[in-house]
Amino acid sequence: MELTGATRLVFILAHPIGHVKAPRVYNPAFAAAGLDWFQVPMGVAPEDLVAVLGQLARVTNLQGINLTIPHKAAGHALCSWLTREARATGMVNTLRLEADGQWSGTNSDGIGFVGAARASGLLDLQRPVFIAGAGGAGTAIAFALAQEGVQEIHVSDTDPARVEALLGALRAAHPRITAGTDRDALRRAGLAVNATPMGLHAEDPLPLDPALLPGDAALFDIIAARDTELMAAAKARGLRVLGGRPMIDHQLAHQIAFWRGDAMQLEPSP
Repeated sequence: MELTGATRLVFILAHPIGHVKAPRVYNPAFAAAGLDWFQVPMGVAPEDLVAVLGQLARVTNLQGINLTIPHKAAGHALCSWLTREARATGMVNTLRLEADGQWSGTNSDGIGFVGAARASGLLDLQRPVFIAGAGGAGTAIAFALAQEGVQEIHVSDTDPARVEALLGALRAAHPRITAGTDRDALRRAGLAVNATPMGLHAEDPLPLDPALLPGDAALFDIIAARDTELMAAAKARGLRVLGGRPMIDHQLAHQIAFWRGDAMQLEPSP
């Protein structure tokens, strides 16, 4: 792909930035869609996010922003307009600049997750889902699964306050769902999800114990940068395993449409 002054830029902001490999997927997808867009990774510390977004808003060939760890909640707070997914979860991973200079945000994580899980035959609405990680991705995934009709969701995280915030919001939005922190639910789960950064590096501890899962369960590890040790352990047990790349593939269409300015229902930020 040839970069010129006409090329529109999509920045992906993360901290740390070294693990980000999204341009390997996004840039070919842009080219396949006939879009003269190019994704550029930028390492941005949390305390610098507001200032950096303020400067990027002045870039005349900006097409949009992709946010990943740890910026999704902070990005939500900076948006004036939100899609339903972003408003419900309190997280955004995709920003666009409106004509009035205000940011609009959406969250494609849940959309991508459910699309990939359905396409791979991993969703069983009648069985519990166990999610490791209550951050931006875990929150979006939990809400998307509840919206799909999953009746029981359990969540773990190293930050108990973050878990309680997610569960409280989930129960408020879906009063009939069973939402908790029962690790024994792994023994009954139809699907376990790794929505933590654990697995980005080989020395990371496992975010959940795949030995506890039933033999007919599935594991969806949303890390796309590499095949994780968790995935290897689950495969060794004969479980169905899916990595993070299909999730990216399924959310890209939503993100491209949002960045392109396609009509989507937006609500004012609360």
